[in-house]
Amino acid sequence: MSFYKSYRLVEDVKGYTLEIYLDPDSEEFSSELLAGDKENTLRLDEQIKKLIQEKFSDVKINSVKLMIGTIVVGTLSFLPGINTFAATTAATTYSDAVSLDTTATVTASSLNMRSGPSTAYSIMHVLWKGNIVKIIGESNGWYQIRLSDGRIGWASGQYLSLNHQETTRQEKVDAVIAYSKSFLGTPYVYGGDSPSDGGFDCSGFTQYVFGKYGYTLNRISKDQALNGTYVPRGYTQPGDLVFYSFEGNGVISHVGIYLGSGKMINSPKTGDVVKITDVTTSYWTSRYVTTRRIIQ
Repeated sequence: MSFYKSYRLVEDVKGYTLEIYLDPDSEEFSSELLAGDKENTLRLDEQIKKLIQEKFSDVKINSVKLMIGTIVVGTLSFLPGINTFAATTAATTYSDAVSLDTTATVTASSLNMRSGPSTAYSIMHVLWKGNIVKIIGESNGWYQIRLSDGRIGWASGQYLSLNHQETTRQEKVDAVIAYSKSFLGTPYVYGGDSPSDGGFDCSGFTQYVFGKYGYTLNRISKDQALNGTYVPRGYTQPGDLVFYSFEGNGVISHVGIYLGSGKMINSPKTGDVVKITDVTTSYWTSRYVTTRRIIQ
């Protein structure tokens, strides 16, 4: 059985990063590996190098990212003097994790708390029905928990009932922006509206990011300009959608998420990637059409 399900190349400054999407059912992908077991780690290290030799012998691979979905669980660098696989542990900051500050009540009779946000990670503690725990983060339906003794782990949100506190608009904006940045470097794909498509077009990106937090946007940019509420020019705030006309004729053909300080994050065009763009240049100011506020 192969240790991976799929892979893709992502161009970087002086070559490529190889993203390998692991198969959680493979022998190499185990709680021992993620806990840093030396034997498993070295075996996977060798298999990665073999894959590169077989598939990418003519490509300059600078680094490898091991992925479960959008989560990076390990890296392998080929920079001078460095050639070591580093397995991710519970202390890792996950690329799409969102910070939270609340509590939750355990609803299952018993609930496994794991070292990472999936059942592939080792069990580190058991929680019991009625336990109230501190929630400090969320990633793909899993909540990050800090125990009273300081240990940090993860449990499925399916068995936790959040003790909701009023979430401010700023907290919602911060969460959306943080999530959008987790896709930096993702390729532009015409018609792409999820990571499973290999990338996003401009409106697919904004629809996917806002959809993560329960906001429903129309699919194409000119129709997304009908969502939310109108914001006059000069009053744009972080988290707002900003719309442009590539042709400069006022017909909307592009959308991005405003980050503040004259920057937006967007998936601009074929051959490009999700990136942060300065919209104070004459190119963008002359093509600006409107702003819409989705997060009220």
